[in-house]
Amino acid sequence: IAAGTGAIGLPLARALFAAGHQVTALSRSTARHAELRGSGITTVAVDALDRDALMRVVERAHPTHVVHQLTALPEGGPRRSADAEATSRLRIDGTRNLLDAAIRAGAERLIVGSFAVLAEGAGTPAGDAVHSMEQQVLDASRRGAVEGIILRYGMFYGLEARATRAMLGMVKARRLPVPRPDQGALPMIHVAD
Repeated sequence: IAAGTGAIGLPLARALFAAGHQVTALSRSTARHAELRGSGITTVAVDALDRDALMRVVERAHPTHVVHQLTALPEGGPRRSADAEATSRLRIDGTRNLLDAAIRAGAERLIVGSFAVLAEGAGTPAGDAVHSMEQQVLDASRRGAVEGIILRYGMFYGLEARATRAMLGMVKARRLPVPRPDQGALPMIHVAD
């Protein structure tokens, strides 16, 4: 799991391990590795933008499935376009590196966590990055290099999700805006789901 210590990666790693799978959680930082290692999950510190290091790590893990959860969003979520630049780079270059590493390691399937709102939003830097990520995976799948699956997520909530903690802080400070009218375009998904 690339970004296996994040808001989605951490509960996913735990659930897969509990279901009997061997799990390797990759992350740039070692800050949450001890939480996983104590449960029997293998952890590796690697930056998805370091192509050579990522190739070595993924080959060593010899996965049947690779899960792409790469983001670099700030605590509380992005508030301006510059806040999404690091995530956009991961969605373009990190995806290319992870995809190549998965194929080289002989993985059967690459599962990518995308974002529903941006998936149709080409024309913006963040939308273009999501489009690139999805197209890279779909192209590899079409040519038979790996089976690619794209999950278009909505908004995650739960105490593990930074956005939820930020919203709770805004509620406590009586600063949470109420959107009007609510069209319900962004599905809400609990991190455990």
